[in-house]
Amino acid sequence: MRICVGLMLKAFKKGHGEAMTAVLTGRDFVVFSDDWGRHPFSCQHIMQHFLPQNRILWVNTIGMRTPGFNFYDFQRALGKVKSWTKKAQIVTFPDGLHVISPVMMPFNHIPAVRRFNRQSVISCVSKAMKDLGMKAPVLLATVPNAADYVGHLGESSIIYYCVDDFTVWPGMNLPEMVRDMEERLVAEADLVVAVSKELCKSRRCGRGQTRLLTHGVDIEHFLTASHIQPRPISLADIKGLIIGFYGLIDNHLDLGIVQGLVDRHSDWTVVLIGTKRISLGQLEGRSNFRWLPAVPYADLPKYASAFDVAIIPYVLNQHTHTANPLKFKEYLATGKPVVTTPMAEVLPYAGQAHLAQAPEDFADAVEASLSETVRVEDRLSCLAGETWKDKAAMLSAWIEEVSSAGFISRKKLL
Repeated sequence: MRICVGLMLKAFKKGHGEAMTAVLTGRDFVVFSDDWGRHPFSCQHIMQHFLPQNRILWVNTIGMRTPGFNFYDFQRALGKVKSWTKKAQIVTFPDGLHVISPVMMPFNHIPAVRRFNRQSVISCVSKAMKDLGMKAPVLLATVPNAADYVGHLGESSIIYYCVDDFTVWPGMNLPEMVRDMEERLVAEADLVVAVSKELCKSRRCGRGQTRLLTHGVDIEHFLTASHIQPRPISLADIKGLIIGFYGLIDNHLDLGIVQGLVDRHSDWTVVLIGTKRISLGQLEGRSNFRWLPAVPYADLPKYASAFDVAIIPYVLNQHTHTANPLKFKEYLATGKPVVTTPMAEVLPYAGQAHLAQAPEDFADAVEASLSETVRVEDRLSCLAGETWKDKAAMLSAWIEEVSSAGFISRKKLL
């Protein structure tokens, strides 16, 4: 039966009231974060709702770990070099958004390199601000290395948007340096917003408050997955049920759980979609397992529509204890059954998803989810007030509080 997305959204909004969507206007922002457009991430989701009524200078930065000799790091390095040259691909950005990529070098733990990076970034950002006529902007950072630049850009206030515990991120080989950067950034911040309760507890703002800002979701975008529609070509030959996952394929994944699903039912096909940073070993030789490269954010609902069950088989460790998996609410918005390991940030949604940890229990939970009869509307009910527009409005209100408190330009304090 085909579900009318428009009618479902109308009913959802009617049942849960109008979303909180107003954001401040006429302000300038300097944002230090992941590369704009590289992959869907929370800061981009939120800040796009500040456009075009505000101006944003987006500063693409480099990673904080020492790169290794592997294909993934080589690709990232090549992309960075291209972004520094005039031969880089021209990209059209939304009105009000300006994106720059200062020349930066890895190996930031080397004092001379760190001094070069600091000067390069400050010089590049200062020039861009002058060209745009920006004065006393709000500085918002999601990356700890922004600690090297705060206080040098005449910012009116500093917002640290803590999206992860980078010190325990898989592959992080400079945890002490990152911890020191983050501690200095938290101490200087006028506001800290964190995506999980655990991060809120450990990142206490030095000059103001620390607030919880969990991830949002574009309900309208992902609800299209509830349509009955043809499978994408790369999945069209699969005859049976699809147990699906999309996201970065790295050490977060519990491959024991994935192996257990593959072994449980030969008529299930486990599909992992995403950039692969670990070996999948013998899984890729199994007829009922499939890996696909990452697909664009715009296409995620089309692939999710092919899932019979959406899964998050993450290991439970120090990192996932503080994490807020972005895909969890996206999965809920598709209307598909969801099975996940019991990470702290998904526990409040235990009534809308199946939770399991051991491989055998996880496979049991997938079986149970296949037989449940839950309406899509009921799955959506827990997402009231959880859109990215709602999150942008919350952040906007907090920034306005900081501004009205009378914080002056940091440049005057130096």
